Amino acid sequence: MSCVLPSACRWLPATTGKTASPCCDTTVPSSCESPPAHVLVFDLDDTLYLERDFARSGFTAVETHLNDKYGNRVSHGTCWRLFIEGARGKIFDLALKSFGIEATPSLLDELVQVYRSHPPQIRLCPDAYRFLATDRRRRAIITDGPATMQRSKIAALGIEESFDCIIPTGELAKGMGKPHPMAFEQIMQWSGELGEMHIYIADNPAKDFIAPRALGWRTVQIDRVGRIHSPDATSSEHGAELRINTFDDLSKAIELAH
Repeated sequence: MSCVLPSACRWLPATTGKTASPCCDTTVPSSCESPPAHVLVFDLDDTLYLERDFARSGFTAVETHLNDKYGNRVSHGTCWRLFIEGARGKIFDLALKSFGIEATPSLLDELVQVYRSHPPQIRLCPDAYRFLATDRRRRAIITDGPATMQRSKIAALGIEESFDCIIPTGELAKGMGKPHPMAFEQIMQWSGELGEMHIYIADNPAKDFIAPRALGWRTVQIDRVGRIHSPDATSSEHGAELRINTFDDLSKAIELAH
């Protein structure tokens, strides 16, 4: 968890008034310049960038690693093709079979490590960049996944200095990932605000909105073209209050949420 504000940032008590794909890689400014009332908290994968871009980058790293070990038995692009065809969970097994390489547990573990630790080739989605470049509310990130992997994504996107608090749930105790409320409670401790002053923007109704809604947060679901997870909620508790297709509509959604 990294939630230490720069010394120059001194937030005033919040008021109750309303405050109104291809990607790009420009660094966005910090939200410290003009502190407004509400706290915006973002998911990472398929919210600020497309997770499939990380997958493709990781598959390239894995196949390069295999090529170094096994030579021309490896056909580049195989893992990505399997992903596009809908394979999930067994992509490395299937790729190794097609290469004629035995998928031993140790080799599979090795490939997972390569995938998770590679320097990702990813970029912010352009609408996310536009929003972050202009909005001045306090903002934070809550993201699931291995902490080192998630932080490498944040570094690759060049956004670490643009968020005041970043919580990879992989840095919390085991079992504290979403939908557990721990990370959301930590955000409230950091911000010093009531639940209703927070807005969580995320993509996956299977786990993203249960905890923040229970804590009184407002919720917005981003339905990106090319997302990995289903956008359909299985119950009212799982769903967000509002849904948008682009961050170009986020400011209006925030107004409606309040």
